[in-house]
Amino acid sequence: MLISEALDLKEKAFISLVGAGGKSTLFNRLAEELLLKNKRMILTATTKMFTWQLAPFIKKGKLVEGHDEESIRKLVKQYFSMKSKNGKLVVIGEKIEDNGEEKVSGPPPDWLDKGWKDKLADYFLVEADGAAGRPVKAPASHEPVIPLSTTDLIGVIGLDALGLSLREESVFRSEIFSQLTGVKLGERIGMEALSLLICHPEGLFKGTPPGCRRHLFINKVENSKDLKKAEELTFQVLKICHRKISNIIIGAANQKEVVAEVIREEKTP
Repeated sequence: MLISEALDLKEKAFISLVGAGGKSTLFNRLAEELLLKNKRMILTATTKMFTWQLAPFIKKGKLVEGHDEESIRKLVKQYFSMKSKNGKLVVIGEKIEDNGEEKVSGPPPDWLDKGWKDKLADYFLVEADGAAGRPVKAPASHEPVIPLSTTDLIGVIGLDALGLSLREESVFRSEIFSQLTGVKLGERIGMEALSLLICHPEGLFKGTPPGCRRHLFINKVENSKDLKKAEELTFQVLKICHRKISNIIIGAANQKEVVAEVIREEKTP
């Protein structure tokens, strides 16, 4: 099953990704899938992404840089108006140097909201959170940066966080994680801690826009042992979560078959 199928996306969608543990890999895989739909698509971030992460898509489409909103919108519309049998892809962002590394910095979220309102593209795919490459994170007061137009929010968590010692080297914003879950620094992270992070109002899905569907992606599930753990985590989440989660997707973003299992919200007649 494709990620886009597991998400049950509509013909037009504004998708934002938050969390940690393979978020950028999932971003890339989903972008590759959506490209095949031959629709207009905008890729960007409300944080910073490494240029190499976006390089394959810049080659396939067009990079639009700049500070002026109207100029960017004009260039995007101009590119999308070109005749082509294939879908159109635009990466919006400005190349910057951050601690000696080349990254792409995206536009303010309100720019993207205006673009969605004006139907600038069929799909917006936005990385709306940073995690410094850790398998799990807790958001700071200014995080995540989710555009209000988001229709589908994907919260990513790495299963490999289970059993790790709560330290900054393994958990981004470890002190905040401790505050949200009750796990002390140096203690092991268990199922209960991850489920609390997922379900806490200030946790994984913090700042979800009204009316937005929440999707939980449990990543790095690569064998039957992992699958059993992921299913146990799913049970814990469903048991304690008072916030609606549209579906829980279990899988591995770096594998050929990304989706292993989908648990959907029960719909009342």
